[in-house]
Amino acid sequence: MRYFFRVEYDGTRFCGWQNQPNGISVQQLIEEALSIALRFPCPIVGAGRTDAGVHARAQGVHFDAPDDLNVDTERLTVSLNALLPPDIAVYGMVSVRPDFHARYSAVSRRYIYYFSDRKSPLNYKRVWMVYYPIDWERVALEAGRIAGRHDFTAFCSSGADSDDKECDVAFVALSCGENGVRTFTIEANRFIYKMVRSLVGTLVDIGRGRIDAAMDAIIGSRDRNMAGETAPACGLVLERVGYPPMERL
Repeated sequence: MRYFFRVEYDGTRFCGWQNQPNGISVQQLIEEALSIALRFPCPIVGAGRTDAGVHARAQGVHFDAPDDLNVDTERLTVSLNALLPPDIAVYGMVSVRPDFHARYSAVSRRYIYYFSDRKSPLNYKRVWMVYYPIDWERVALEAGRIAGRHDFTAFCSSGADSDDKECDVAFVALSCGENGVRTFTIEANRFIYKMVRSLVGTLVDIGRGRIDAAMDAIIGSRDRNMAGETAPACGLVLERVGYPPMERL
C-alpha cells in the first residue's frame, strides 16, 4: 500500500532535504522515524529536493508499506511527530493508489521568498535582510516579466541534474507585508537547480542598480553571467506542491 503525507520543516540546521553522506538531512530523520514506528526499513520519496537552509511548509512525500500492515494513518502521524525533532512535522497522511508518485504526479510547485529592507532580529535566519536602497517599483515591474514558459538556463547553478531548463511559470507576485517584510511568490510546473534564489538575487541586483538589463533580456540570453547573485537560502520556503485531485484515493 502506498501512502502520501505533507512535511513542514525549518531547514536551518539541515544539509537539505535529500540524504547526504556529510550531514543530517530532513529525509534521513523522517526515514529513521518511520522505520522505528513501522518496525521495518522504510525509504521515502519527496516531491523535490530543497537545499541546505531552505524551509518547507507543504513538501509532498510518499512511502510504501505491506498491505497486511493495516497502517492507521492518524496514529502513525502522531507517532512520527513524537519521534521527529521540533523543526520537522508531518501531517495530512492518506493512502493513495499504487501508481501515485510524490515527484512525478506533482503538477505545480509554489515557492515564497521572504526579504526585508530593515534589520529584524525575530526574522533572523528566516528572511534575507537587504540593506541596499532598492527601487521596489522596478523590481515589481521586472518580476512580472518572469511569468510564462521560458528557458531559465540563465538562472541555473552548476550541478543541475537535467539538461531541460524550460519551466512554465504560472504565477509571480511581489508584495509587502507587516514590518517591512516583502514576499516574492512564484508558482511553476517545475524548477531547476537554485532557480528561485537566482531569480530573487537578480531582481534585487536590478532594484539596486547593479544590473541594467531587463529580466526578459536576461532570460533570453541563457547566460548565467547576465544574471545576478544567488539569494541566501534562509529566505526561501517551499510553500506547496500541487497534485491533481484524482491522484488521491
